[in-house]
Amino acid sequence: MSDKLGIVYTPIQIIDFILKSADATCRREFGIGLGDEGVRILDPFTGTGAFIARLLQLGLISPSDLGRKYDGELHANEIVLLAYYIAAVNIESAFLEVTGRSAPSPFEGICLADTFAASETSGSMSQVMPDNSNRIKYQNQIDMRVVVGNPPWRAGQGSSADLNPNTAYPRMRHRIEETYALRSRATNKNSLYDTYKMAIRWASDRIGKRGVVGFVTNGSWIDGNADSGIRACLVDEFSAVDVVNLRGNQRTQGERSKQEGGKVFGQGSRAPVAITILTKNPDTTHSGCRIRYREVEDGLSKDEKLSFLEYAGSTGGIEDWKKITPDKHDDWINQRDPSFAKLMPLGSKGAKAKRPGASTIFRLYSSGIFTGRDSNIYNFNKAVCLDNAALAVNCYQTALNEWRQQRDLGERFDECSIALIQRNNRPLRWHAEMVAKLEREIEIEFDESLLNQAHYRPFIPTHAYVEPQLIHRKHRQDQMFPLNGDPNCVICVSGVGATAPFSALATDLLPDRELVSKGQCFPRYSYPSRVEESGEIGFELPTDARIDNITDEALQAFRACMPRTEITKDGIFEYVYGVLHAPDYRERYRNNLSKELPRIPISNNFQYLRRGGGDLIQLH
Repeated sequence: MSDKLGIVYTPIQIIDFILKSADATCRREFGIGLGDEGVRILDPFTGTGAFIARLLQLGLISPSDLGRKYDGELHANEIVLLAYYIAAVNIESAFLEVTGRSAPSPFEGICLADTFAASETSGSMSQVMPDNSNRIKYQNQIDMRVVVGNPPWRAGQGSSADLNPNTAYPRMRHRIEETYALRSRATNKNSLYDTYKMAIRWASDRIGKRGVVGFVTNGSWIDGNADSGIRACLVDEFSAVDVVNLRGNQRTQGERSKQEGGKVFGQGSRAPVAITILTKNPDTTHSGCRIRYREVEDGLSKDEKLSFLEYAGSTGGIEDWKKITPDKHDDWINQRDPSFAKLMPLGSKGAKAKRPGASTIFRLYSSGIFTGRDSNIYNFNKAVCLDNAALAVNCYQTALNEWRQQRDLGERFDECSIALIQRNNRPLRWHAEMVAKLEREIEIEFDESLLNQAHYRPFIPTHAYVEPQLIHRKHRQDQMFPLNGDPNCVICVSGVGATAPFSALATDLLPDRELVSKGQCFPRYSYPSRVEESGEIGFELPTDARIDNITDEALQAFRACMPRTEITKDGIFEYVYGVLHAPDYRERYRNNLSKELPRIPISNNFQYLRRGGGDLIQLH
């Protein structure tokens, strides 16, 4: 259950910092503290009740206000039954401790509820637990001024065979679609539906036009490409945003990983961690949204980061804030060099879609193949690779035959599919697309001719069984490396959202998506799809059917800038590779390259960079 909901329990220093920051923010913005009458406080994902218990213990509420607060102005939700009981006991014990009372006083502000589901409908469990249902209805009706806590961090299950999918919340999904997704500049917006981002959306709505939100979450949203929509909406909806980035991203590598420092949640999370205090004050005296950002220093350990929070006490104890002015991309940190936009794009969606007037160097580009099941697809040993693929195909066909038998007996697919997958989840790894193929009764036949050579990781060639129905995403690699063995060379560059520093690698083998992180591949040539060219399956291509993938517009642009230099498309391909490895280019445009595809300057050092790039292509 903890894994399904993304529960990570919170260090006490983080809890105290958030509570003290919420109190300091309320006093600064509204002239009242957390203990004042009418300031209702909610922990919507309370876990074992630590936030509410610590609030009672910290002294932020005066002794004379404790009874009133405890009886009617503190609220908490928890969906895990055991945690719910523990939370109630913890909060009641904390109240007894600070008041010195001898008799227990039940905490009536806690609900056994899924906060997201409770906002969709308040009628859940109304017949089984009517008192709990009434508390949920009451909580939904009252004004909430402060929302604090540690939202669930769940992103999604790893495989359909895990049988542990995220719960669907139609209303919350709609709110994400009409706000964060609408404002996002990314193509792939799936990450915007992670539960902690839904929690930010939910809390932003819950406090209405006036209030404070204090959360500790995955910090990826601060600089994520898809998360530009979140940042844009926070600026529009809040009068002040304070972010303390505790870093700790252990999905990075090398020196970058050392700089990220310790993980404040220990083994509970490898993601970066951020504390965010959001304020809505319609009567604020400053214009727009004031954004303050503080990032902990490089290489701090877990204990050092928690000590920093303890020493600061709250956002009010931090003096060296960095004031942020978002740029036109809605970037807050690591903002891009604006001169990058004047360079020639390596590739563009317009050119890939063959739109007229789309200026770019390469006509076609694509991500590498994403198998979703590497153990079934890749192997250094040719015979073992074929054996693994045959086992996977047989596993799928067995499930397909079982489904057909059950269908003939009148079974519905949605009723029997879970049992089918459970019985046939080894050695095949199931994903939603594979389950959909099973429902549509798509046949997969084993064919040794589908074996190909591939480039799995840098300088690691291997064998790959390239069955389109078995591979999760082949993207457009069949137009770069057709199975008839036509030669090609592609430049693979780090894609948008890569966690590793920017890199580029040339290969003449079928590339995996993670050859370089989230890689995008730019081929020297492309081979037209038979269906695309003829409209008929089975159209035989002549041997000279390859297409030059460097555009005539790019060639003309280079020649116009250097009329006395002999420039060919092969030369441009080598030049591009040289530029992508030039240290000064990588340093100047480091932030741009982490958020968008490369653009290439046309340099007077063309021949020097072309020769260097050509040598590197041969070496790599």
